Amino acid sequence: MQRRGTIFSALSIILVLMITGCAGGSSQQAIAPATNKHVEHQDATPVKSESAFPRTISHLSGETVIQEKPIKIATPYIAFVDYLAVLDEYPIAAQGVSTITANFPSLSKRVAEKNIIDLGMEVDLEKLLAVQPDVIIAAEDMRDQYEKLSQIAPTVILPQAGDWRETLQQIAAIIGKEEKAANVLAEFDRKSAAYKEQLGFRSQQSVMFVMYRGKEQFITWNDGRFDPFYDGLGLKRTEGVNENGQLSLESLAQLNPDHLFVINNWQAPIQGGVKEALKGSNVWNSLNAVKNNRVYELADPSLPGPMALAKIDGIEEIMKAMGKQ
Repeated sequence: MQRRGTIFSALSIILVLMITGCAGGSSQQAIAPATNKHVEHQDATPVKSESAFPRTISHLSGETVIQEKPIKIATPYIAFVDYLAVLDEYPIAAQGVSTITANFPSLSKRVAEKNIIDLGMEVDLEKLLAVQPDVIIAAEDMRDQYEKLSQIAPTVILPQAGDWRETLQQIAAIIGKEEKAANVLAEFDRKSAAYKEQLGFRSQQSVMFVMYRGKEQFITWNDGRFDPFYDGLGLKRTEGVNENGQLSLESLAQLNPDHLFVINNWQAPIQGGVKEALKGSNVWNSLNAVKNNRVYELADPSLPGPMALAKIDGIEEIMKAMGKQ
């Protein structure tokens, strides 16, 4: 049995994560928006104690009873590997393990040597059945497969690109790690507040996040996905940025941010990086960020995504780049 679905569908919203920006532009609406706006769905049922099993989890396809704390967790959705890793849990089987290893360095480090069985990007249900998981955590792109999945193991269906904090708490509730999730979020908030204070001297300098597509074309976003950085770290937004738009080099020069983060295009990486590719362009060299050596190239493409690790590592990358006087 093989689950057919476009790689873009999974990676996309995933990655809207990871992926998001890669297909950008108003013409690329196949990629779901990764914003911090809540997706309409039922919250995972809160529990008073992490040891309280059985527990009933409300989700997009109804309610699922988890009889015992799951040990063998499977996820046919690549983005949820990220959340599990942040919770110090690693699935026995997951979608897109080889894709993670090849393209997403931060998450790749976390899953290295964890012996996760790769279900493929087009999820192989026979492989999933063979691992005999205790629970399956799937995304809404598999709602039509819910009955089949439920015959393999208790299954919970969550949004593909919900609010990252909410998704982390939902997954924690499924596997009995609510305290870990609470500690992760508290530490993120503590660091964000500390970094915001340290970056106060940058408060009047505009910041912009883009992905380079080649041929002097960029992708940019203004749909809320960077709010944890703009709001959490007190960064100044670059005025005039369109929502989820393609951007020419000339248009970027008109926006002229003081700080420019260029996120790696994992689908079409630029050899040598954007600085090398555009070093001969007078338009590129006219940017304030270029003239002042404030262009930061990020190797991990997950920053635009809704995933927990993208945010946790993201504030570290931004602090590293902008924190020097």
